[in-house]
Amino acid sequence: MFKEETRRALEYAARGISVRIVGGVGSGRSTVAQTIITELEKTGAEVYPLFGARLLQKSPLAGVGHLGLDMRARLNGPLGIADVLSERLAQRGTKVIVVDDIDLLDNESLAIVDIVQKRTQRPLVMTMGDSSLYSRSDVFTPDRWPEAQIRLNPLRYDQVDKLVTDTLAAPPDVDSTAHILMKSAGNPRLVVRLVQSAVLSRLLVLSDGKWRMAGHTLWNEHLNSTVESFPYGLGPDELTALHTLSLLGTRPMECLRQTMDPDVLDSLERRGLIAVMEDANKDVCVAVSPPVIVDYFLDHHVLSSRRVLVDRIARVVDSPLQRAPASGQLAPQLAGMVDELTREAGTGGAAAAQHFQDQLQVLEEAHYAVWKAEKTLSNAAEFLKFYWGGPIDPERIEEVFNNTETVGSDPAECFFFTMTRALWAIASGAGLSAATGMICEFGRTHPDWQAEAEGFAAFLNASYDRMPPNLDEILSGLTSSQHTSGVLPVIRGMLELYRFDAQAALVALDSAEGFDLVANVEPFVRGLALLVAGRSDEALNFSLVQRATAQQSLNQFGFVASSYVAALALMRRGFSVEAHYMMSSVFALGRPGFLVNSLHDAMLRIAGLQAPTGAGRKVVSLGAQARKDVADVGPLPGIGKGVYELFSQQYDDAATFDEKAVTLLEHQLDHGYITEAVYSALFMLCLLPGQRVLDKLQSLLSGAGVTSHDQLLAIAAAAIDGDYQLLGILLDQYEPDSDLFSVGMLLKGSFKRRLLERDHDAAGMIQQISRAFEVRFPLPGQHLTLSTSVDEPQPLSPRETEIAVLAGSQTNPEIASRLGISTRTVENHISKALRKSGTFSRKDLYEFVRSSRS
Repeated sequence: MFKEETRRALEYAARGISVRIVGGVGSGRSTVAQTIITELEKTGAEVYPLFGARLLQKSPLAGVGHLGLDMRARLNGPLGIADVLSERLAQRGTKVIVVDDIDLLDNESLAIVDIVQKRTQRPLVMTMGDSSLYSRSDVFTPDRWPEAQIRLNPLRYDQVDKLVTDTLAAPPDVDSTAHILMKSAGNPRLVVRLVQSAVLSRLLVLSDGKWRMAGHTLWNEHLNSTVESFPYGLGPDELTALHTLSLLGTRPMECLRQTMDPDVLDSLERRGLIAVMEDANKDVCVAVSPPVIVDYFLDHHVLSSRRVLVDRIARVVDSPLQRAPASGQLAPQLAGMVDELTREAGTGGAAAAQHFQDQLQVLEEAHYAVWKAEKTLSNAAEFLKFYWGGPIDPERIEEVFNNTETVGSDPAECFFFTMTRALWAIASGAGLSAATGMICEFGRTHPDWQAEAEGFAAFLNASYDRMPPNLDEILSGLTSSQHTSGVLPVIRGMLELYRFDAQAALVALDSAEGFDLVANVEPFVRGLALLVAGRSDEALNFSLVQRATAQQSLNQFGFVASSYVAALALMRRGFSVEAHYMMSSVFALGRPGFLVNSLHDAMLRIAGLQAPTGAGRKVVSLGAQARKDVADVGPLPGIGKGVYELFSQQYDDAATFDEKAVTLLEHQLDHGYITEAVYSALFMLCLLPGQRVLDKLQSLLSGAGVTSHDQLLAIAAAAIDGDYQLLGILLDQYEPDSDLFSVGMLLKGSFKRRLLERDHDAAGMIQQISRAFEVRFPLPGQHLTLSTSVDEPQPLSPRETEIAVLAGSQTNPEIASRLGISTRTVENHISKALRKSGTFSRKDLYEFVRSSRS
């Protein structure tokens, strides 16, 4: 955890730049500070650590008391201590001052730090609370230049999952991670306390190797002290306002004017105890953050002591609003939308996820109440729309299926009802044959809808089994219906996408008379068709717009589906950070229902590909949360588990990977899933380039008439053949296209393959070519790499690099004498450098460092 923040802080400190690490209560500031101290000491730096404490803030010199300065300096007061400390810091060597919670340090210690740092210009690394400028009048804010600021953002879904796994030594399931993220708002301290107390209270239980919730909540009495630390220092009015908001739930700002003063809300927002967001009606809403505070105030012990407050709220505030969501359209430019994802990542998505679920639950309850009052097919259809995207209540959906009156109903609504029932049959384990049987029976009783019934049955067979051999015949028969339901065009589009014909899919959608029954599905098919057609930027722009629209209109199906398309497009362009935030916002909602459940699993596997790998090390990733009881292949990228499992294994030689990769591709093609085969082959080719995978990919692209990957294929062929002169020429002539990030990954994969083949000379040449390409095209994101028995070279420290250069022409005693260190220290540095670089001799090490500098 916090590896990136720690790395950045160390880089700044090494350049003599002071660093300010900012975060809220429980954000991990102290953990980062301690990690920085440990890493600095590993490099031989001398660290002077100081630690602030709230209860010692008024005790003079409490902060510097543990530095071991002599009593004479202490008798001379702050100036005397500053003189002694400045003298120490002025000596040779790397010196760094680290102050944890500088805003809680006593004034005398602050003065000493201020004087000493200005005199010596040694870098100052400090952590402080995330208070706004308005509330910093009594907080010491050191004025330093140059200074870098690092903000500790709330944890994302994947980080929460990893932290829970590290804490409990086993991974949680999807819904547990989503619940923990939502209740903690991504606060690291809360995440740890939540899971530890839940295990202590037996609210989290270990089942089949995963931690699962035993009920619907993780709140328990052991959390009281942790939660009470968040509002510490609030005045009576602010505490009452926080309590009121907890009882009210998320509310528009307008509804709160009768119960609390705006200045009080401003104060709570500055403390980070409330989150402000827009709802579906563009109203500014207020919610308590982190949401576990709400659980504290809703505890029956707290409620029983505040009956007066509860009664006053009940009299003043109306019942929760249940207005229908307004639809809205967004159309910003693509770059702006990607930047918006980055900004969202800094705020955390827990409050937004909680608000989304709360609103969705209100609407679901309203539709369910309407159906209970009048169990017509029309009311049932309106209710079941939620379960196409939202989490399914098995008892409730069975009740609706078994008690809805279908006689004399609208055939369109009856078809939607039957489609939903067929999907539930598959999801509940009744089987594919039972699902298609329902659809075929509907077609026999409704001849006008026979084409739609046959088409949906074909879609189910293609999606959950394999593509039918007579697909063209089936597709030609799907054009006879004249209904405006949109079912047939969408089905035709999906089946065309399964077999890698994106243009035919777009034509099918454009020819539709309407999308009455599948209005939520059509944007997903269109966005995916744009992506498969090679129009990745257009697909990304379209999908991000649809995602925002779905979020505003409480359409979880559209939110998950459009996020899947956008994630594929972002990962393809190298925007892995933005893709991970976006997928985390999906994971935070818990497991969805019906069709998008497979897309949810696919995103878990895509996110799981980013887990760190190394020789002999197996890391549990988000991919472990995806369902295991699915086929190795699927109709779209990531739906099958085969590629993820192929990537997750460790390899001792490249031939084993090649064999498994080709077998998987043949399995995909045998099922008729050409799109999945193309995307899998592209990924596996870049991961570890091999001739057999290249041949398969060239055959698939040539058969589909696709030429957009020609540059990538030519570069791959040169790398595989070992024609490095041609490889250099091709890279020099390379014109950036949608494969730019893939080319960088392919070069890394070629380097990994040569290491596996123990061809270090070839590996060095590819590494040199790859570095030149990176200089020409700096790429975002991190390239994926296989876990192998061969360690990939790691960056050398400045001291290791210095010694490696000298090792090419000098002996260990000569190097020790020149640098003023012991011979044993030189030996240790050379040993580490050999291991990090993957070289086996001093000469090879020298050549490695020399080539890396060129």
